[in-house]
Amino acid sequence: MKYSFIAVVLVALMLTACKGEGKPGQYPPSLYKEREGLLSDSELEKTKKEAEGQQSN
Repeated sequence: MKYSFIAVVLVALMLTACKGEGKPGQYPPSLYKEREGLLSDSELEKTKKEAEGQQSN
């Protein structure tokens, strides 16, 4: 009984210790975030077709 209480307290401390802002750089930037110079799907398809056309010539 004594050890189960200690285990519950330990788990509770570990779960509450994770709150806060966290470390800088802990979360990488989103892959889906729009960035400058990012090509859209239509632009990627266009360049892919152009590259295939140039390779066949």
